[in-house]
Amino acid sequence: MKFVLWITGLFALAVLVGLASTLNTGYAILFLPPYRLEVSFNLLIVAVILLIVVAHLVLRLIGLATGLPEEVRRFQRQKKLKAARHALREAGIAFFEGRFQRAEREAVKALADESAPENKALALLMAARSAAAMQDLDKRDGYLSQLDSLPERLQLARHMLDAELKLEAKDTLGALSAIERARAISPNLTNALKLELKVRLLQKQPEAVLALTERLLKAEALEPDRARRYRLAAYTQQLDGFSQGQEIRDWLRRVPEVERNNPTLVSRIVERLIVLGEADYAATLIAGALGDDDQATPELARELGQLAEHLTADKRLELLKDAESWLKLRPRDHLLLLALGRLALAQQLWGKAQSYLEASASIEPTLCAHAELSRLFTAIDKPELAERHYQQSLELALQQGC
Repeated sequence: MKFVLWITGLFALAVLVGLASTLNTGYAILFLPPYRLEVSFNLLIVAVILLIVVAHLVLRLIGLATGLPEEVRRFQRQKKLKAARHALREAGIAFFEGRFQRAEREAVKALADESAPENKALALLMAARSAAAMQDLDKRDGYLSQLDSLPERLQLARHMLDAELKLEAKDTLGALSAIERARAISPNLTNALKLELKVRLLQKQPEAVLALTERLLKAEALEPDRARRYRLAAYTQQLDGFSQGQEIRDWLRRVPEVERNNPTLVSRIVERLIVLGEADYAATLIAGALGDDDQATPELARELGQLAEHLTADKRLELLKDAESWLKLRPRDHLLLLALGRLALAQQLWGKAQSYLEASASIEPTLCAHAELSRLFTAIDKPELAERHYQQSLELALQQGC
């Protein structure tokens, strides 16, 4: 359709020009001494138009000729830039493929002719990350130092990568310094807070770990399960710093109830109390956990049994009184029955000890249950039964060893 319109327009223009030329009968006189030239006015108009067109073409040719060297240089720059962008793409693909040597090589190629600061920064970041993956720390630091010359708006990525690399290398002070520089640029950057959380955990600063965990939870940047693990690690570090049972008692009052009832934390507290010689208080904590179906674990029952001989007589009797409520919740818990049997045995309640230990062995025959029964029957002067359980415990020990 456009072609038809163009043709129609050209024919219309030709007709108008033809009509105009028939109406204009004038002429022009040109004096070129000693000559005098008469020319049709229509022909003069056409000649002038042609002269303008020719002059324009000549000037264009002169302009192209004089600008040719610059055009060649521009073409070469575009060619190199195209190659640099291709190398940058190849570096990115190789980096995510895990081919770090190739990624570094392609990133360095991209740096040579790249002009955009953003692309330079990207190439340097990939080169530094790849060098770190290959344990070439000198190259890593060299690439990171080149990022200092780039605009300020690109420095956040540089500091974040520096922090990650220092953290991987267990350089906590260097990582913390990089994190502080990143937070100076973006104070509320959650990824910087996450990195700081890991650094503080490595530095064994539990108070800082707990504060950062709460801050990230409020920002919805940390999953509750992961936050609970960080809290557990922080509380464990705090526990390791206590040297007296009273310190642990005071500390437990400050721990939130939800965390205080964590079975894993209870187990860690019990272990620490045992080391400090606070067996009765450890047994009290275990008893509280065993009375709650959500907190009770087989490990706690096993630890209670191991504490039996280290407890005072009053504490053993107190625990045995609570035994009925525990057994209502878990009547077939063989480890709990074994623990109660050991408590009764240490208290020389032979009948209770025998019933608990035999119940434990009937539910789950274990080496410990038969060994404790052997001790019991030896104590009450029944050598035949003692020998039988000794042999059974020996058989179980051999089976487990094989």
